Parts: sequence; C-alpha cells; structure tokens
Amino acid sequence: PWENREEVGFFPGLFKTLKETLFTPSEFFRKMPVSTGLTDPLLYALIIGMAGLMAHYFWDILFYNSLPDFIASEMKTAAGRSVAEGLRSPVAAMITPFLLIFWLFVASGALHLFLLLARGAAAGFEATFRVLAYSVSPFVFLVVPFCGMPIAGLWVMTITIIGLREAHGTTGGKAAFAVLFPFLFCCGLLIAAMVLFMGALAVSFGSMMHFHP
Repeated sequence: PWENREEVGFFPGLFKTLKETLFTPSEFFRKMPVSTGLTDPLLYALIIGMAGLMAHYFWDILFYNSLPDFIASEMKTAAGRSVAEGLRSPVAAMITPFLLIFWLFVASGALHLFLLLARGAAAGFEATFRVLAYSVSPFVFLVVPFCGMPIAGLWVMTITIIGLREAHGTTGGKAAFAVLFPFLFCCGLLIAAMVLFMGALAVSFGSMMHFHP
C-alpha cells in the first residue's frame, strides 16, 4: 500500500502498510516486490523510525527531568546524565535520521552476508534491504515508556525473520540464523569477556590473600 500511495493516499498507504507488517507479515512480505527500488522502503523506515525514536527521546528527557524528585543528586552524575543530555541536544535530533539510514544499510549488508553463508539468499541485496526497512514498523511501540524498547526489539527481529523467509523463499531456520547469529555471537563474546575478567580478578584477589611481606 505504501508504494501505491498515489492511488490510495499518503496516510492510508502508510497506516495500511504499518498494520499489515505488524499483524500479517507473512502475507505482506510474500506479496512485496523485491526489485522496485530502495527509495520507498527507505522513506517508510525514516517516517516510522523517526516517529518512534522521537517519542523514545521524549520519554528519556521527561523521566530524566523528574529524577531529582526522588533520586540523590550524586546519582545524577552517573552515565545516564550524559545520555539524557545528549538526547536533549538539537544536534542529536538532527543526526538521528542519518544514523537510521546508516544502520539500515549496514544491518542489511550483515543480514545478507549471513543469508549467503546459509545459502538462503535467493534474491539480491535489495530484497534484504526492503525487508529490514519495512520491519522498522514496531518502532511505533517506542511511544510506550519503559517496555516499548524491548517490545519493539523483539517484534523487529520476529518480523525480519518472517520477511527474509518470504522475500528470499528460504526456510525459517536460515532466516533465523541470519538474524540471530550476530546477536548471539556478540552475547557470547560479552559473556566470554566477563568470564575472563572475573577469572583474572579472582586470580589477583587470591594472590593478594596469599601475599606475605
């Protein structure tokens, strides 16, 4: 519907596409053309993505401003302060669309690479990009404070897996591998780093306990 907005209208096309990607993604991506350009899906992702991110920034600023009412001033100097102040910056708001575009291309490239490794990329890079761009739809849940981010993140991953499966005509397992492997790999590296750090800390502590002047 979004790519047919000249006939259905701008907002009807936008909202119908949003509804279909969120609630009937299999049917949506099965019908989605995979080689009609990047401009329309990119514009859709920018509109939906920016709407959700601006709402998320709003909640961050609002709740940060309310922190002095019930949190000690010492805690205001923690890392959260610099994050909230950064979100307040007009510069941050101005560069967010460019960061979103950058993320779309880089993430699409990574997804397509892993699909190729799994022999699941029957269509080209354009199909992968289009899937990820329309899978930005759950960003609308960022308007919900606190739980909006995890809901959006899980929903984006789910829709992306479904979209890759349908657009490339591959299996759900290969699509899930392309989406989840980078995430699991990073988590594995983080856990390994934490284990090594704790091990080194334990060795240092043990050495100190057995140290005799």
